[in-house]
Amino acid sequence: MRTARSLKTDFRQSCRLGTGRPYLLAQAYPHADFSDAIIEVARRNFAYDGQAESDRAAYVYGLYYLSRQQARIRRAVLKALATEQDDTWTLTQLFALALKFAQEGHTQARRAICRRFLVRPISGSDWAGADEIIALDGLEGFQYIARKVGRKLARYADGWEDETYIDSFQERYPAMNAWAELRQLATEDEDARRYLHNVEATMASRTEYLAQRPPEVPDADLANILRMPGRYISSQRLRKRGLAPHEIQQLAEQLLTEQDPRVRESLYKVFTLFPFPLPFGPILAQARQKPNRQNQRLISYALDALKLLQAPEIRAFALERMQRSSQPGLYAEILTSNYQKGDATLLTALVERTHSESGIEWLAISCTSIYEANKTPECAAPLLALYSKMTCGIHRFEVIKLLIASKVLPGWLNKELPFDSYVKTQALHQPQP
Repeated sequence: MRTARSLKTDFRQSCRLGTGRPYLLAQAYPHADFSDAIIEVARRNFAYDGQAESDRAAYVYGLYYLSRQQARIRRAVLKALATEQDDTWTLTQLFALALKFAQEGHTQARRAICRRFLVRPISGSDWAGADEIIALDGLEGFQYIARKVGRKLARYADGWEDETYIDSFQERYPAMNAWAELRQLATEDEDARRYLHNVEATMASRTEYLAQRPPEVPDADLANILRMPGRYISSQRLRKRGLAPHEIQQLAEQLLTEQDPRVRESLYKVFTLFPFPLPFGPILAQARQKPNRQNQRLISYALDALKLLQAPEIRAFALERMQRSSQPGLYAEILTSNYQKGDATLLTALVERTHSESGIEWLAISCTSIYEANKTPECAAPLLALYSKMTCGIHRFEVIKLLIASKVLPGWLNKELPFDSYVKTQALHQPQP
């Protein structure tokens, strides 16, 4: 028989991770009050990268729907919406939850959304809430945004707006003409007119800038790729172009003598994508250096380059650093090309001793890379250890795919998948015969 305390602790920890376990607990224990934990995850987006993963509003709303304390949870969400000032992705989650409440017919939620939009906005996030207003009120909502943004521009002479809100309205209501509706409103309302003219000026300025921008450096010449003005070499661009064997050899030889720090960084980055064809000594020596402001990026690229190379010395270096580093995930990925049977025990121990979110994220990156390259059932132990600790839904999805590919997905975990906070993970649920 489970105690109420252990049950609530389990629920709270699983909620923070975003796994489907809280749904199963709520269904199995319908009389338990989990509202404290639901309020906690509603008022903070616990995803490791809220921008990449998006909000967890649908996940939280599902738990809210199962709760007997819905009024209490709603009040807490709307209060947090009015006061959140620290995290953009928590704020967008609160707006999204308020939208769901408003769509249920709760007028307080509707008012809370309109009141918060453009009021004490988090820096760089004054757009938050606009999609919810448009979703709720359609054209009237779009007009409300145009007026409110126009009033803001009256207070800030150097403010600027692009066409984001116009595009959002047009995308949601394709049968209407967003620009025509805005221009009609601008003939009647001074604030809307100010907003329209500002957007048009911003678009004209952008067009002028793009017309004056220098042309792209051609990819044909390797020297051009390595010396692109004003920015570092693009991995995506280099992958798309590809490198012939003689070019890889040429760049490797250049790396041994190159003195320009920026070009050296570009060369090292090349060998995070293509295996270094010469003796690995210089790469390993760079990875061994003590990091400082000047060489930190070079060391990072050298470590990434080592994961493409296989040698006993490289493996020994990785194992030694993994044991004594506070961020073992930085070195664990080297095992991608240097994995040996039994390494799962070491990786599991690293996960179990790591408690920081960033440390778990690095180990998730490393373990998924390792087991994508080394298919083995022994991946189960470290991957399940990660599942029980990681707040990143994106890497949880990758972990579960690997468990399925290796045919070691536990039945208890499969039951949780339909309720996971990450939508793509829900689709990984395996039908039972």
